[in-house]
Amino acid sequence: MMRVVGSVKRPDLRKDYVPPHQLTGDELPLDVFAAMSLVLGLIGLILRHKIASWATLFCAVASIARVKKSEFDLRLTVCTITFAGMGLLMVYGNKQPPWMTLGK
Repeated sequence: MMRVVGSVKRPDLRKDYVPPHQLTGDELPLDVFAAMSLVLGLIGLILRHKIASWATLFCAVASIARVKKSEFDLRLTVCTITFAGMGLLMVYGNKQPPWMTLGK
């Protein structure tokens, strides 16, 4: 009977464990829903499209729902929600104030 010293596996193929790289704030991956929310928010604000404004809100909520705790960016989240809210406010709350109609 032959006695083997060490591992029977091939030691030349062994790799040491390297922990995964931690992402910093500048290396975060692109959140597609957040980017779409910002683009659609600009379209909804500037062109006053109802569908674009509602799509902005949908993309903002989807972006918040999909974000990981390690990739959470408060500024981006606040920006997307603000664009969604302002777009809907511009579309549905665009009535003129009373002082604008007095001179006519």
